[in-house]
Amino acid sequence: MAVLSACGGSGSAAPAGPAEVSPPKNLTSSGTLTYGTAATFPPFESKAADGKLQGFDIDMIAALSQSMGLKPKALDIDFDGLIPALAGKRTDIINSAMYITPEREKQVDFVPYLVIGETLLTPSGNPKKISRVPEDLSGRTVAVTRGAIGETYMNEFNEELKKRGRAQMKIMSLPNNQDAMLAVRSGRADAFDTSTPGAAAALAGTKGTFTLAATFKNETKIGIAVRKGDTATATAVRKALDRFVRGGGYADLMTRYELPKTSDYFTASAAASPATSTPAGGS
Repeated sequence: MAVLSACGGSGSAAPAGPAEVSPPKNLTSSGTLTYGTAATFPPFESKAADGKLQGFDIDMIAALSQSMGLKPKALDIDFDGLIPALAGKRTDIINSAMYITPEREKQVDFVPYLVIGETLLTPSGNPKKISRVPEDLSGRTVAVTRGAIGETYMNEFNEELKKRGRAQMKIMSLPNNQDAMLAVRSGRADAFDTSTPGAAAALAGTKGTFTLAATFKNETKIGIAVRKGDTATATAVRKALDRFVRGGGYADLMTRYELPKTSDYFTASAAASPATSTPAGGS
């Protein structure tokens, strides 16, 4: 597992104040909330020109850490190394727009905070006319981030294509979202998979380079991951997140990073369960 960098997030330089939420014990580093992230997935986490981390998750964890009287510290590594780093106690949590899946729930516990979907982006004009999923993926090459949920979905779609007697797609698994994007730009892939907010950021940042071809699975939850059975850390994160939501910080970040209203986990949870007034937490 190659470590790319270990650096603080956008709020890590500020000194920790008094705790409003009791912090978990047995932290990797005393007085610090060490989190694993793969900083290649804007608008959630990425690197600015000066090398500092930026994005929705980075700003959110700075606020949650402050509530616990802790300083945030990032361990920036490849996405598929995040769970091993957490299990090995190199980090206290994973804060990296991690999709909540049954497979991951066997390894870690989650505190959910967003709901998003998946998007396929193609070269401008969508030359291969991809719109129906999975039908139009038959025989195509699709780039995905290795270990991310998009890779799982594409494998599932290939099984569906196989059952229909159609040619399967070629799945190009790459280390990060930027590599997947580059594969399409260079012509090595016909499309790449990313989140709905990630697609919005890519389209805004590349000005006509890509076309939004298809959107699917608009019910995926993402969350902060803690070690399996670590209820103390999950409780602290959940309480800090509750304060962040109630104080308006969550809504401010949604606006700042132009996330769609449908991504608001707490609005969706309230609609589904009107009696629930605080973040439900857990998976």
